[in-house]
Amino acid sequence: MEYLSEPENLDENGYTQLDFSSRNIARRPVFSEKGTYRASPHWRCIAVTLGILCLVMLVIAVVLGTTGIWRFNSGSNPLKNNNFPSRNKENHSRPTQSSLEASVAPTKALTTTGVLSSSCPSNWIIHETSCYLFSTSTDSWESSKRQCSQLGSNLLKIDSSKELEFVRKQVSSQPDNSFWIGLSRHQTEGPWLWEDGSMFSSNLFQIRSTVSQENSSHNCVWIHMSIIYDQLCSVPSYSICEKQLSI
Repeated sequence: MEYLSEPENLDENGYTQLDFSSRNIARRPVFSEKGTYRASPHWRCIAVTLGILCLVMLVIAVVLGTTGIWRFNSGSNPLKNNNFPSRNKENHSRPTQSSLEASVAPTKALTTTGVLSSSCPSNWIIHETSCYLFSTSTDSWESSKRQCSQLGSNLLKIDSSKELEFVRKQVSSQPDNSFWIGLSRHQTEGPWLWEDGSMFSSNLFQIRSTVSQENSSHNCVWIHMSIIYDQLCSVPSYSICEKQLSI
Protein backbone atom coordinates (compact mmCIF):
# COMPACT_ATOMS: atom_id res chain seq x y z
CA MET A 1 0.00 0.00 0.00
CA GLU A 2 1.46 3.23 -1.10
CA TYR A 3 1.31 6.38 1.04
CA LEU A 4 0.98 9.80 -0.46
CA SER A 5 3.72 12.15 0.64
CA GLU A 6 2.64 15.31 2.31
CA PRO A 7 3.10 18.42 0.45
CA GLU A 8 6.02 20.39 1.60
CA ASN A 9 3.99 23.57 1.96
CA LEU A 10 1.39 22.34 4.47
CA ASP A 11 1.18 24.14 7.74
CA GLU A 12 0.50 22.42 11.09
CA ASN A 13 -3.23 22.66 10.57
CA GLY A 14 -3.02 21.01 7.23
CA TYR A 15 -3.40 24.08 4.98
CA THR A 16 -1.22 24.68 2.00
CA GLN A 17 1.08 27.70 2.20
CA LEU A 18 1.61 29.79 -0.87
CA ASP A 19 5.15 30.94 -1.34
CA PHE A 20 5.37 33.91 -3.67
CA SER A 21 9.04 34.59 -2.97
CA SER A 22 10.11 31.89 -5.33
CA ARG A 23 8.41 33.49 -8.33
CA ASN A 24 10.41 36.03 -10.31
CA ILE A 25 7.73 38.64 -10.72
CA ALA A 26 9.01 42.13 -11.50
CA ARG A 27 7.22 44.79 -9.60
CA ARG A 28 6.72 48.24 -11.06
CA PRO A 29 7.70 51.21 -8.99
CA VAL A 30 4.20 52.48 -8.72
CA PHE A 31 5.14 55.60 -6.87
CA SER A 32 7.79 56.64 -9.37
CA GLU A 33 5.57 55.91 -12.38
CA LYS A 34 2.71 57.79 -10.88
CA GLY A 35 5.00 60.71 -10.07
CA THR A 36 6.36 60.75 -13.61
CA TYR A 37 2.92 60.49 -15.16
CA ARG A 38 1.58 63.34 -13.10
CA ALA A 39 4.57 65.73 -13.86
CA SER A 40 4.69 65.10 -17.64
CA PRO A 41 1.74 67.32 -18.72
CA HIS A 42 3.18 70.36 -16.86
CA TRP A 43 6.56 70.31 -18.61
CA ARG A 44 4.93 69.55 -21.91
CA CYS A 45 2.82 72.72 -21.67
CA ILE A 46 5.90 74.82 -20.87
CA ALA A 47 7.79 73.39 -23.85
CA VAL A 48 4.88 74.01 -26.21
CA THR A 49 4.50 77.60 -24.95
CA LEU A 50 8.20 78.34 -25.40
CA GLY A 51 8.12 76.88 -28.88
CA ILE A 52 5.18 79.07 -29.85
CA LEU A 53 6.91 82.19 -28.47
CA CYS A 54 10.09 81.43 -30.40
CA LEU A 55 8.08 80.92 -33.57
CA VAL A 56 6.24 84.22 -33.07
CA MET A 57 9.52 86.09 -32.43
CA LEU A 58 11.04 84.54 -35.56
CA VAL A 59 8.08 85.62 -37.67
CA ILE A 60 8.27 89.18 -36.25
CA ALA A 61 12.01 89.37 -36.96
CA VAL A 62 11.51 88.23 -40.55
CA VAL A 63 8.71 90.75 -41.11
CA LEU A 64 10.73 93.64 -39.63
CA GLY A 65 13.82 92.72 -41.62
CA THR A 66 11.86 92.51 -44.87
CA THR A 67 10.20 95.88 -44.19
CA GLY A 68 13.54 97.55 -43.43
CA ILE A 69 15.15 96.24 -46.61
CA TRP A 70 12.17 97.37 -48.70
CA ARG A 71 12.27 100.87 -47.21
CA PHE A 72 16.03 101.16 -47.78
CA ASN A 73 15.73 100.07 -51.39
CA SER A 74 12.79 102.36 -52.05
CA GLY A 75 14.64 105.31 -50.51
CA SER A 76 17.93 104.79 -52.36
CA ASN A 77 16.55 103.81 -55.77
CA PRO A 78 16.04 106.93 -57.90
CA LEU A 79 13.82 105.10 -60.34
CA LYS A 80 11.28 104.17 -57.64
CA ASN A 81 11.19 107.65 -56.20
CA ASN A 82 11.00 109.29 -59.63
CA ASN A 83 14.10 111.31 -58.76
CA PHE A 84 15.72 110.62 -62.08
CA PRO A 85 12.81 111.90 -64.18
CA SER A 86 12.50 114.97 -61.97
CA ARG A 87 16.17 115.79 -62.54
CA ASN A 88 15.58 115.52 -66.24
CA LYS A 89 12.70 117.93 -65.88
CA GLU A 90 14.93 120.31 -63.97
CA ASN A 91 17.58 120.07 -66.65
CA HIS A 92 15.02 120.87 -69.33
CA SER A 93 13.60 123.80 -67.40
CA ARG A 94 16.93 125.17 -66.10
CA PRO A 95 18.66 127.54 -68.57
CA THR A 96 22.20 126.72 -69.64
CA GLN A 97 25.19 128.93 -68.85
CA SER A 98 25.36 130.11 -72.47
CA SER A 99 21.69 131.09 -72.49
CA LEU A 100 22.16 132.99 -69.23
CA GLU A 101 25.12 134.87 -70.64
CA ALA A 102 23.15 135.65 -73.77
CA SER A 103 20.25 136.99 -71.74
CA VAL A 104 22.47 138.99 -69.36
CA ALA A 105 24.66 140.58 -72.04
CA PRO A 106 21.98 143.01 -73.34
CA THR A 107 21.17 143.96 -69.76
CA LYS A 108 24.81 144.80 -69.09
CA ALA A 109 24.96 146.89 -72.24
CA LEU A 110 21.79 148.74 -71.27
CA THR A 111 23.04 149.42 -67.75
CA THR A 112 26.48 150.57 -68.85
CA THR A 113 25.69 152.48 -72.01
CA GLY A 114 22.16 153.68 -71.41
CA VAL A 115 21.13 152.41 -74.87
CA LEU A 116 20.35 149.01 -76.29
CA SER A 117 23.24 148.14 -78.58
CA SER A 118 25.50 145.36 -79.71
CA SER A 119 28.33 144.27 -77.42
CA CYS A 120 31.95 145.30 -77.84
CA PRO A 121 34.59 143.04 -79.42
CA SER A 122 36.55 140.65 -77.28
CA ASN A 123 38.92 142.33 -74.77
CA TRP A 124 37.20 145.69 -75.26
CA ILE A 125 35.48 147.47 -72.35
CA ILE A 126 32.07 149.02 -72.79
CA HIS A 127 31.14 152.35 -71.23
CA GLU A 128 28.08 154.36 -72.17
CA THR A 129 28.14 154.57 -76.00
CA SER A 130 31.77 153.60 -76.59
CA CYS A 131 34.09 150.60 -76.52
CA TYR A 132 37.63 150.95 -75.14
CA LEU A 133 40.74 148.86 -75.68
CA PHE A 134 43.67 149.25 -73.31
CA SER A 135 46.71 147.93 -75.18
CA THR A 136 49.10 145.39 -73.71
CA SER A 137 52.17 146.45 -75.71
CA THR A 138 54.09 149.71 -75.96
CA ASP A 139 54.71 151.83 -79.04
CA SER A 140 55.17 155.43 -80.16
CA TRP A 141 52.22 157.80 -80.47
CA GLU A 142 52.13 157.56 -84.29
CA SER A 143 52.37 153.76 -84.30
CA SER A 144 49.65 153.53 -81.63
CA LYS A 145 47.45 155.77 -83.78
CA ARG A 146 47.90 153.46 -86.77
CA GLN A 147 47.13 150.35 -84.70
CA CYS A 148 43.86 151.87 -83.46
CA SER A 149 42.97 152.83 -87.02
CA GLN A 150 43.51 149.23 -88.17
CA LEU A 151 41.00 148.15 -85.52
CA GLY A 152 38.41 150.58 -86.82
CA SER A 153 38.92 153.02 -83.95
CA ASN A 154 40.87 156.10 -82.88
CA LEU A 155 43.07 157.04 -79.97
CA LEU A 156 40.97 158.04 -76.97
CA LYS A 157 39.07 161.30 -77.13
CA ILE A 158 37.68 162.48 -73.78
CA ASP A 159 34.39 164.31 -74.28
CA SER A 160 32.93 164.49 -70.75
CA SER A 161 33.83 164.42 -67.08
CA LYS A 162 32.12 161.01 -66.73
CA GLU A 163 34.30 159.57 -69.45
CA LEU A 164 37.38 161.11 -67.84
CA GLU A 165 36.48 159.53 -64.49
CA PHE A 166 35.97 156.16 -66.16
CA VAL A 167 39.39 156.30 -67.86
CA ARG A 168 41.11 157.42 -64.65
CA LYS A 169 39.69 154.43 -62.77
CA GLN A 170 40.88 152.04 -65.45
CA VAL A 171 44.47 153.34 -65.65
CA SER A 172 44.79 153.74 -61.88
CA SER A 173 44.81 149.96 -61.61
CA GLN A 174 48.13 150.02 -63.55
CA PRO A 175 50.28 152.55 -61.67
CA ASP A 176 53.45 151.62 -63.56
CA ASN A 177 52.00 152.26 -67.03
CA SER A 178 51.20 155.34 -69.08
CA PHE A 179 48.70 155.41 -71.97
CA TRP A 180 48.66 157.51 -75.12
CA ILE A 181 45.45 159.41 -75.87
CA GLY A 182 44.37 161.09 -79.14
CA LEU A 183 45.63 164.57 -78.28
CA SER A 184 48.62 166.20 -80.03
CA ARG A 185 49.88 169.39 -81.61
CA HIS A 186 51.82 170.06 -84.75
CA GLN A 187 54.40 172.34 -83.16
CA THR A 188 55.48 173.58 -79.75
CA GLU A 189 53.24 176.31 -78.37
CA GLY A 190 50.63 175.36 -80.98
CA PRO A 191 47.02 174.45 -80.04
CA TRP A 192 46.23 170.99 -78.79
CA LEU A 193 43.99 169.08 -81.19
CA TRP A 194 42.09 165.83 -80.92
CA GLU A 195 42.64 163.25 -83.61
CA ASP A 196 39.39 164.27 -85.36
CA GLY A 197 40.70 167.88 -85.61
CA SER A 198 38.53 169.36 -82.83
CA MET A 199 40.07 171.78 -80.34
CA PHE A 200 40.99 170.72 -76.82
CA SER A 201 39.05 172.42 -73.99
CA SER A 202 40.90 172.98 -70.74
CA ASN A 203 37.57 172.88 -68.92
CA LEU A 204 37.78 169.08 -68.74
CA PHE A 205 41.38 168.73 -67.51
CA GLN A 206 44.78 170.41 -67.52
CA ILE A 207 47.84 169.14 -69.40
CA ARG A 208 50.90 169.17 -67.20
CA SER A 209 54.09 170.08 -69.00
CA THR A 210 57.18 167.91 -68.86
CA VAL A 211 59.17 170.14 -71.21
CA SER A 212 62.83 170.51 -70.31
CA GLN A 213 65.58 172.76 -71.57
CA GLU A 214 67.17 169.89 -73.45
CA ASN A 215 64.02 168.99 -75.39
CA SER A 216 60.94 171.13 -75.69
CA SER A 217 59.15 169.18 -78.46
CA HIS A 218 56.66 167.38 -76.22
CA ASN A 219 53.82 167.41 -78.70
CA CYS A 220 51.84 164.30 -77.70
CA VAL A 221 49.77 163.54 -74.60
CA TRP A 222 49.45 160.54 -72.34
CA ILE A 223 47.67 159.78 -69.07
CA HIS A 224 49.45 158.33 -66.07
CA MET A 225 47.32 157.38 -63.06
CA SER A 226 44.85 160.28 -62.89
CA ILE A 227 47.16 162.97 -64.31
CA ILE A 228 47.60 163.95 -67.97
CA TYR A 229 51.04 165.01 -69.27
CA ASP A 230 52.61 166.13 -72.52
CA GLN A 231 55.42 163.89 -73.73
CA LEU A 232 57.81 163.18 -76.57
CA CYS A 233 55.83 161.41 -79.28
CA SER A 234 58.61 158.88 -79.87
CA VAL A 235 58.58 157.48 -76.32
CA PRO A 236 57.17 153.93 -76.23
CA SER A 237 54.00 153.71 -74.21
CA TYR A 238 50.72 151.86 -73.95
CA SER A 239 47.62 153.32 -75.60
CA ILE A 240 43.82 153.51 -75.38
CA CYS A 241 41.70 152.95 -78.48
CA GLU A 242 38.07 154.05 -78.63
CA LYS A 243 35.22 153.40 -81.05
CA GLN A 244 31.51 154.03 -80.98
CA LEU A 245 29.01 151.26 -80.41
CA SER A 246 26.93 150.33 -83.41
CA ILE A 247 23.24 150.97 -82.68
